[in-house]
Amino acid sequence: MIVSYLLAAVLVAVSIPIIICIMKAQVYEDFVGAIDKKRFAGAKYYGIGFAFIDLFRLNFQTVRDNKIREQAGILFGRKYADFYLRGLYAQSFTYSALILYLCLFMGTLMGGNDGLLFGLVGLVGAVAVFWYYLGSFKSKIEDLNYLYMTDFPAAVSTIALLVNGGMFLRDAWKQVSYSSDAPLYMQMRGVTEDMRNGVSETDAIFAFANRCGTKEIRKFSTLITQAIQKGGRDLADSLVKQSDLLMNEKRQLALQQGEKASNKLMFPICMIFIGVLVMIMVPIMANMNM
Repeated sequence: MIVSYLLAAVLVAVSIPIIICIMKAQVYEDFVGAIDKKRFAGAKYYGIGFAFIDLFRLNFQTVRDNKIREQAGILFGRKYADFYLRGLYAQSFTYSALILYLCLFMGTLMGGNDGLLFGLVGLVGAVAVFWYYLGSFKSKIEDLNYLYMTDFPAAVSTIALLVNGGMFLRDAWKQVSYSSDAPLYMQMRGVTEDMRNGVSETDAIFAFANRCGTKEIRKFSTLITQAIQKGGRDLADSLVKQSDLLMNEKRQLALQQGEKASNKLMFPICMIFIGVLVMIMVPIMANMNM
C-alpha cells in the first residue's frame, strides 16, 4: 500500500511540470516549424521540450553544451548552431519526459512491487533516452565524416589532374564540386559560391574545412592555402601529394570499418552459437536423466 502511495505521489510530482509544458507548447510553434523535419523525427511535439528549457532556465554554457554547439555548427552551419542545440535538448526532454510519465502511470495502476519496478524501469529508460539523443549529433558527424572521406580522395585527385593540365584552381574546384550531389560535393559548392561573392580562395577553402570538421580536410586546407600564399608555384605538386596521402588514409579507413563490422557481428554469432549449443545439449541431458 505504501508503495502505491509513493508511486502516486511521484506521478503527481512529475505530472505537474509536464502538464505546464504541454499547455505552453503552442508558444513555441515557430521554433518547431523551423526544425528540419527530415533529421528530427516527431518534431511537432518538441514544443514540450522547448517549454522545459525555459521552465528550468537552461543557459547552455557547460563544456558539454559547447561541444554539442560545435557539432551542431558542423551539421547545420554555425549560424544555426544555437538553435539546433536548443532543438536537441527539446527532443531529449520531450521523449524522456513522456517515457517517464507513461511508465509511472502504468506503475501506479499496477501498484505493489511490480508497479515500483515498472516505475524504476521508466526512470532508467528516460535517463537513457535523454543521453542517447544528446549524443546523436556525434554519431551523425561520424557517419558524415565517413561519407566525406569516401569521396574526398577522388575529388582531390581529379582537382590535381585538372590543375596539372593548366586549369586554375577555382575553375577545377567548381567543375569537381558540380560533378556529384553527395554531401562532400555539396560542401565544396560552398567554396565556389564564396569565391563568386568575392571571398579569397584561401578563406573559402579554410571555411570549407571548418564546415566539414574532419582532421584530414583541415590538414588538406592548411597545406593548400600555404601553397597558394607562396604564389601557387608548388600548388600542383601539393595537390598530387595530398591525393596520394588521402588515398592511403581511405584504405586505412576501409580496414577500420571492416574491423568494426566484424566486431558487430561477434555478438549475434555468439548468440546463435549458444542457441545451437542449447538445442543440442537439452535433448542429451534429457536422455541422460531418463
